[in-house]
Amino acid sequence: MIDTSFRRWLPTWCGGRRTPESFRRTNSRVSRLAVQYDAEVDAALQRLWPKARIYHDREFTRDRADFLLVVRGRGVMIETKVKSDPGPFRGSTLPPLLDRLQRDGRRLVVLLNQGDPEPARDLVTTKLGDKGRIVVWSGPHHDTELREAVESLLHQTSRHA
Repeated sequence: MIDTSFRRWLPTWCGGRRTPESFRRTNSRVSRLAVQYDAEVDAALQRLWPKARIYHDREFTRDRADFLLVVRGRGVMIETKVKSDPGPFRGSTLPPLLDRLQRDGRRLVVLLNQGDPEPARDLVTTKLGDKGRIVVWSGPHHDTELREAVESLLHQTSRHA
């Protein structure tokens, strides 16, 4: 369905930004889950790397990751994905981000709240090779997997810190 409400589009024509909730107006439950998930991920990153710098991109874009985690002077991009069902995650929203990170030579961890990441894992591997990981993370009980994915990327040699 196309959003034809003039008052929702007018601010974007005048230089304003739309929020994720306004983009996903028909899926407000998913938007609320995404906001909550980002807060939980932020807390996990602070818990696992207390001395790290964490930058959260609060603007909704498809070609930039949600977080930049800088640990010991090295950066890893973190993209969060929320699924409302436990089915497979195909990664249909990832290509703009993967294309940009492939050009930039950056490292990426995709955090998925639930589901089977295998279909998207193939996509990430094709685009980023060993510079990309997908982790199912739904709380502190998955911290070990998150830590291993990020640390393995931090130890890689890259043209970007």
